[in-house]
Formats: sequence, structure tokens, C-alpha cells
Amino acid sequence: MASQRRRAVRGQRRGARARAPAPLALGSALTITEVRECWRSMTAMLDGGHAEADGSALATVDTAGLQLLLASGRAARMRGLRLKLSGAEPLLVGAAATLGLDAALRDVVELKA
Repeated sequence: MASQRRRAVRGQRRGARARAPAPLALGSALTITEVRECWRSMTAMLDGGHAEADGSALATVDTAGLQLLLASGRAARMRGLRLKLSGAEPLLVGAAATLGLDAALRDVVELKA
């Protein structure tokens, strides 16, 4: 009887583990038009203890978008997290390099292909 209870409690603990949420999808554009809403989503994600975004659909980024990513990376660092961004490395590194921000971006954002 006691061993059945222990197994039931162990099963409840396993089932109680929270799954990590899906990465935040950035959409196809990260420009001045989208930055405000994206910042809200980013900070909510970071406040929840998660720091992963999906940029695989990203086709356009401007200076405001890069500023958002830099600020989000720094905000993640202040929370003891590292912002991970997958799917947009060539686009973001190219845009950041044009502005001389590629090293700064790589410093606060982990870019994955």
C-alpha cells in the first residue's frame, strides 16, 4: 500500500513539470512598426523566465529592430538569462555589421542558424 502511494506521488511530480513555452515568434518583419508590440511580448517572456525567440520567418529588420534585440538581450542578462534567437543569423548579423553592432549583438544574443 505504501509503495503504491509513493509511485502515485512520483507520477504526480512527473506530470506536474511545466513544459517550456514555445519560442517567441518574431514574424516576418522587425521594424519600427513592430517594435512596440514585440517589446511587450519580449518583456513578458523574460518576466516568465524564458529567453528564446524564433526568427525563422524574419525577412526585414531595421535599426529599431536591432535596438530591440540589443535591449532584450541586456534585459535577459539582468534577469540571469541569455536570449537565444534561432533562424535569422545571416540577416541579423549582416544588418548589425552594417551599423557596426555585430559584436554588441553577439555579446547579448545567442544566434543560432
